[in-house]
Amino acid sequence: MAQTEETAFPRLTSAELALVKPLTKTCDYADGDIIFRAGQADIDLYIVESGQMEIRNPTDGDRLIAVHEVGHFSGDIDVLTGRPVIVTAVAKGPTRLLCVPNAQLRPLLNRVPSLGEKLILAFTRRRELLAQLGGLGLRVVGPGRCRTTSIVREFLYKNFVPFTWFDTETEAGRQVLAALGSPRKEPVIECGNGRILANPSLQELASEAGIWKHCPTQEVDFAIVGAGPAGLTAAVYASSEGLSTLLLDQLGPGGQAGASSRIENFIGFPAGLSGADLATRSVLQMLKFGARMIAPVAVEKLIPAQSAGERHKLQLDCGAEIRCRVLLLALGVRWRRLEADGADRFAGSGVFYACTRVEADLFDSQDVAVVGGGNSAGQAVMFLAECCPSRQVHLLVRRTLGPGMSEYLTERIRAAPNVVVHEHTEIESLHGGRHLEAIRLRNKHTGAAAPQPCAAVFVFIGAEPAAEWLPAEIARDAKGFVLTGSDVVASGLWPRPDRQPCPLETSVPGVLAAGDMRAGSVKRVGFAVGDGSLAVACAHRLVSIKR
Repeated sequence: MAQTEETAFPRLTSAELALVKPLTKTCDYADGDIIFRAGQADIDLYIVESGQMEIRNPTDGDRLIAVHEVGHFSGDIDVLTGRPVIVTAVAKGPTRLLCVPNAQLRPLLNRVPSLGEKLILAFTRRRELLAQLGGLGLRVVGPGRCRTTSIVREFLYKNFVPFTWFDTETEAGRQVLAALGSPRKEPVIECGNGRILANPSLQELASEAGIWKHCPTQEVDFAIVGAGPAGLTAAVYASSEGLSTLLLDQLGPGGQAGASSRIENFIGFPAGLSGADLATRSVLQMLKFGARMIAPVAVEKLIPAQSAGERHKLQLDCGAEIRCRVLLLALGVRWRRLEADGADRFAGSGVFYACTRVEADLFDSQDVAVVGGGNSAGQAVMFLAECCPSRQVHLLVRRTLGPGMSEYLTERIRAAPNVVVHEHTEIESLHGGRHLEAIRLRNKHTGAAAPQPCAAVFVFIGAEPAAEWLPAEIARDAKGFVLTGSDVVASGLWPRPDRQPCPLETSVPGVLAAGDMRAGSVKRVGFAVGDGSLAVACAHRLVSIKR
């Protein structure tokens, strides 16, 4: 890696070393000694006091990745997440290291903010550089245009687990599969420890990748269900303000925003950032302050507290029960399914409800279509058009382009030479053999229909709240979105005559709702982040009073 890059490879100053040294123990290594191996979890932080520390990739012939010299420190984001590291560290020459035990890392980050910022920026940038290098982490072997392979790749991507994918529809992919013994079920995942998984469940994959950690029955101040922008924001602010905080999600961090290729209208990032980047930064920030995240896990049942002295109970599919003083529901929404003949047949293999590098890489130099008129659709169009200028991107809008999309996106779309906008147009049917080959478009005004060659369709056509498991006591509007605050009062379903609800409080006292699932929300990342921060203010108030 380019070790001249200051962000990724900063040196600690003498003043910073003086602050760190009381928390460290000194470790001496001879030339060639292993400091830590790929696959070790909860790794310590090592700072080079003398000698050198080589970072190598054991899954690629022990390839040299980087060399840490005096003042440099080891690690990337796995130091904070506690997941198994993906590289091996070896001493080069007689080497003395200062070791910060993993349990001391979070207090160090919070006690010395300037040092904490340097470490987190370096960890984040190193993971980006490692991802660009490729050949690290898990190996996923399976056909690209396959629903189960797509689910595995999306899961690893959303949980920022490095992996290399081998498409078994290519000769190189078939050779890798044969080398693994040609298991009958695909996809096949080769883990860093040599274990082979054939078409595993997400729970099994999460356990092997070090994502899943045992979740015991426990009590917390603040439980959050849903790790989209609202849930992540709430986790950061709540934990930074001293509330014991637990975040739960069925898949991993990011929510709907995690499926966005680029978000440009979020304050503080004028050049924009991807949904995955936003999720990664948010997770590191909440871990820094002591919040915990459990994923993948599903809530099977919510049992609301029956009195002020009781806690709400969440029964999880892993068997654990979470009892909390305040509960935040940040479940988000799910995109409505494309209602066209053949859509279900190609789901996950030619029809997608997200647009990230995971999906886009499957269709280089092939024409694709995006369905929708909102910002998510617009971001997908520009991402697909820019990452492969030789392809043509067809944007299909049911009405007209503009009213539901930010102006900066509509202007870019109309100016893009390889984007074709079809207004008043819907997909009537999808066609192909093993793979999607064409779609049939129908103009709603004229009734005219025509085929259009197309390798993939990316769908963003309105959303429904992901709230089907909530108890009936939580009031919702006619479309299923959760009522909060003054809307609950207006509905006549607020049960407490002694006080008014908090702005985000539902019809069940002590249960909050935020983000896209809340009635009246605006489907924007900034709005969800605002909801998340407001939820913490509500939580503080509810903790201090009898619900």
